[in-house]
Order: sequence, then structure tokens, then C-alpha cells
Amino acid sequence: MSAIIRFLAVLSSAIGLVGYAEDLKQEKLVIAHYMTDMLPRTEWPLNRWIDPELSDPNGSTSEVGGLQQTVPMASLYLKGADLEQAVDFEIRAARQLGVDGFQFFYPLGENTKMLSKRYNETIREFIRLSETRYPGFRVSVCLCSPNTVEPTTQMQRVALWGAPLGELMEGTEKSAAWLRSEDGNILFFLWVADALAESVSHRANTPDQIREVGAAYQQLADTAGVPIDYVYQIRRFDDDPPYLDAILETFSAVWGWTSSEENEAFWDHVAQRCHETGTTYTQSVYPDYYTSKTYSRDGNHEFLSVEKALASGPSNNERHYRVTNLTGVQVSLLERARERDAALINYITWNDYPEGHHLAPEMAHRFGPALLLRHFKEAWISSDVAVKRDEAVVFYKLYRHELTPDNSFPIFIKSANHDEASEDRIELVTFLTEPAECFLNEHSLGVVQSGLQIHSIPSEVGPIRVRVVRDGNSVIEFEAPTPITDSPLRTDRLTYSFSSAFDREMSLLFPEKTGDGKKP
Repeated sequence: MSAIIRFLAVLSSAIGLVGYAEDLKQEKLVIAHYMTDMLPRTEWPLNRWIDPELSDPNGSTSEVGGLQQTVPMASLYLKGADLEQAVDFEIRAARQLGVDGFQFFYPLGENTKMLSKRYNETIREFIRLSETRYPGFRVSVCLCSPNTVEPTTQMQRVALWGAPLGELMEGTEKSAAWLRSEDGNILFFLWVADALAESVSHRANTPDQIREVGAAYQQLADTAGVPIDYVYQIRRFDDDPPYLDAILETFSAVWGWTSSEENEAFWDHVAQRCHETGTTYTQSVYPDYYTSKTYSRDGNHEFLSVEKALASGPSNNERHYRVTNLTGVQVSLLERARERDAALINYITWNDYPEGHHLAPEMAHRFGPALLLRHFKEAWISSDVAVKRDEAVVFYKLYRHELTPDNSFPIFIKSANHDEASEDRIELVTFLTEPAECFLNEHSLGVVQSGLQIHSIPSEVGPIRVRVVRDGNSVIEFEAPTPITDSPLRTDRLTYSFSSAFDREMSLLFPEKTGDGKKP
């Protein structure tokens, strides 16, 4: 087992967390999961998940009110971007929003040509620009879901996937861009990845199986030709000390995924044991969860192509949803990163738009989740946190939970919390340098204290307006561009946000665009 993993990156400075200072280093990083095939390379036809046309209520999927639920800003504004331009934008945006690196989705399936060509080409470009333009930005790989159509042995699987990994490592293995362990080994993440091992069909459930998974991934590292350490995804939350000990003895670090806010006592214990054993505890954080993916309702949870989803109709499909209490889940997980002294925050995700837990700039989330991340990141790194400018941000659902949209998809709630009514609120988060009186839709919230404060009122149909008044002067005033409706066109349980920082964030990302919060 490796010693405690120490991560190095360049500390953000200049404007809050925007920009990096070359001479300062930090140990604590935010690394976001990146869906490699959702790179906004707009010179090519866009991947279905980032194509705004599929969300257009009057477009090709108008019969369901627009099939996609999200509209990535890069797809709207980054016109004609080639590989280099798209990668440059993604790194700039990530650093601006508080992310220090990406771990790239790398599915271990039979299509290794896809890995060798498109995926490796993309990751290599991120490495190149991290070295030449954005020193301190980190790159990792997330090995996912080993699976072959025909039965294969462990050695066959290792040989199959070791080849594209070896190609990725060739000429990059010494790059300073790679996320590394204290031993200098490249650090990879594992996601639903146990089935590489001979004796494991889906998930390792015994200490011996955990050790077999570790041995299988050591074989994969040997085949790729570089020393690799792994961050193991814990998916079994039972009180089983030998099982947990086997994980901590076998792997350098551990992480979770969505649902990390549940099983709180279990994760507290994992963090404690990690600190005792010298394994690195990392904290997973996510802001939202509502899928653009439509799943068949036959129990197989197959997500459907555009054609199948339209042909079968909304009533025969379902969308998946986690009740996140607007900012509640993200805030609680960010607080736990500090309380548990996590070495790393895994942000779920940068750009998995179809699952709705993205941080990347997008027309529903806009920059609201990033404002929270940046504030808590500063508190996580340093206990002395001072709010540098007055900011306010609202979070809300587009309509109350009991309403039935015109194009209604059944919803499958995946979270333990099923209280949808708890999200029928408009939430105001303030970051104030000094106390001020705050108004939400002209409801006075009284004098709100400095620092981060969270208030809410019941959901109200119509525009959402915010005013912050100090000494008789309005210091913040804005209206969210998307109002709450009582006649929803389609099922949409995303959390919407808007903030006083929107124009500033837009001008940094898209200097030539206006920041009115609306589609171009």
C-alpha cells in the first residue's frame, strides 16, 4: 500500500480562485470526473448529449417538448472549435469554476479503437496544454465497467485494455500533468470496475475478492508499462471490518459517487480508518441529479436512443432523479470534506450533462454550484476565509413537484430521500462582506449576517427577484431569467440557479458575448 497520497497543484490567486500563482502550492485539489466523449469540439457534429437542438421544444424532438434537459454553454458559444480550442476552453472554464483537474471516463469495453483514437487523442491534448499553457492543471483516468460481449479470462481482458493504456502512456508517462501518488506513481480512479478480476462478476464482496481486484489492476499497470496506483470506489456500505481493511490494505485511496451523502456514519468510519492506516480519504461531491437519459421501464434500466425514446413515448419510459434539497446535498458534502480532512474532492461531474450533476457552464445551472464550490474550497484549504465581495445566488425548481407537465415522464427516485415537496422553495445563498437586509421576491429576510448564509421562501409562480440593501443603498439587485411556472411544458426536475456574479463569470469565459443569462 502506498503512503498517504500528497497532491500538488498551483494555488489559485489573483481574482478569488480565478488564475493561478506559479510559486505557491497546495495539497488539496478538486478533481472532476470528465465524460471524454462530451468534449465541445464544435467543428464536428455534436454528441447527442451536448446538442442544444435536442432540447429545443420546437426542434426535432418537439413531440416530447424537447428530449434533452440541458444546454451546455460551450455548445452555444464555442462555434467551430477544433480539438485544441475545445480543450483550451475546458481547462480555462474548470480553473475559473474552482476545479484543479479532470479524471477522464475510460470505458473498458470491446471497442478499443475508440479508446486508442478518440479518447487517447483527447486526453493527450489535455496533457499537452496542461504542460504548455496551464501548469498545475492535473490529468487522470477513470477506468470504468470492464465488460465484453463474449466471455473472456482475466488475462484476455488485461491484454485487451492494457494496449490502449500503453499507447496513452507512451511519451506522456513522465508528464508533470499526471495526478500522482507520493511514490510518484500515476494515480487512476476505478468506477464500477471490479469485474476485471477473474472471480468477480460485478462487485467484490469479500476480502479475498478485493485483493484479487487489486492484483488484476496491478497486472493492467504492468501491461501498460507504467507504475499505477488506484483510487477504489467503495460500493458496499456494510459494517464489515475485514472487508474494509482489505480495501485499505490493497488500494492507495478510496472514493464514493452519488449517494455519498447517505450512509453518513459509514463514511465517517471510512475517513477515520483511512487516517489511521495512511490510506487517502477523498470526498465525493455533487450538486444535482436529474437525467436527460430516458430509461426503459422493464427493470433493465437500459437508457434509450433518441429514436427509441421517441417511438416508445414518455409514459413507457422513465427519468431518474435524486432529491438533493436544492443546495442541501452539495453543501453538506463540501462541509464533510473539511470535517473529515479529505485530501481530495471528487466533483461529480464536470460535464455529464445527461445525468444532471454537472458543474460545467450550462443554461440551467449557470454558475450557482461553482460559487458554492469556490467558497467551501477556500474554507477546506484554509480555515481563515473572508468573503471578498458581496454576491447572491438563487436556487429553485422550475415548478412545484405536484404539477403534471404537458409532456410528462414518469420519475424514478434513486435517493433515500423521497421528499420532493422539500424542494418547493426558492433558496437564496448570500456571500456578504458585511450584514445587509435581503429581499427575495420583495419578501424581507431581515438583516442577513456576513459570510455565507442560506435562506428560503416557498416556491412562487413568476419571476425571481433579489435585492440586497445596506445603509439604504442597493448593493445587489437582479432577476433570474427563467421564471417559475405553473404550466410546465415537460418534466424537468433540474435545479435552476442564477446569481449576481453571472455577468462577471460570463465575461471571463466568453469575452465577446453578452451576459444576460438568455440563449443567444
